[in-house]
Amino acid sequence: MTEGSQQAPWYRHFWPWFIIALLGMAVTASLYTLFIASQGNDSLVVAGDGGTNVVTERNMEAQLSAMDLGLSAELVMDEATGSIQVTLLSGTLPNNPPTLELWLSHPTFADRDERTTVTIGPPDANGRLVWVGRLLDIPTGKRYVVLRDGDNWRLNGVWEGEPNIRLTPAGPAADD
Repeated sequence: MTEGSQQAPWYRHFWPWFIIALLGMAVTASLYTLFIASQGNDSLVVAGDGGTNVVTERNMEAQLSAMDLGLSAELVMDEATGSIQVTLLSGTLPNNPPTLELWLSHPTFADRDERTTVTIGPPDANGRLVWVGRLLDIPTGKRYVVLRDGDNWRLNGVWEGEPNIRLTPAGPAADD
C-alpha cells in the first residue's frame, strides 16, 4: 500500500468527535434538568386535608354558591398607598360578613402570594356593600385574585396591574 491510500484512525476525524460532543451535551443538559427539577417543592400542587380533590371540590362548591347568590364585585387598588376597596356589584348575601379574605396569587411562585383581610365599611353612594383593606406589598405582574367568605362563596379574577378589576364566580381561579 502507498502512503496516500492509508486511512487515518477514527479518532483523528472530525465527525466522530462532533457526534460524541452532541451526545455529551444532551446527557449534561438532561442531568442539569434533573438537578433543577429535584430542587424545592412544587408550589402549584396544593393538597388539602384529604388531598387535592377535596380542595378543588370546596372551591367549586364555593363558586357555585356565589353563582346561586348572583354575586359579582369590583376590586379597586391604589398602588401608591396599597389601599384596596371591594364593592359588591350584584347579588344579595344572606348575612353581611364583617370580614372577607382577599388573595392575590402569583401564577407560579407561592412565596410571592399576598393575602389580606378586608373589613366591611360604610355603603357607597348607591347603597352597595363595601369592604376596605390594605396590602403591605404592592404586587407586580400578573396575579390571580380570589375574594372569599370562608367556604361559603368565592369570586375570582385576574389582576395585571390595572387599578380596578371585576370579580365573578366563573372567573379564572387559583387553588388555595
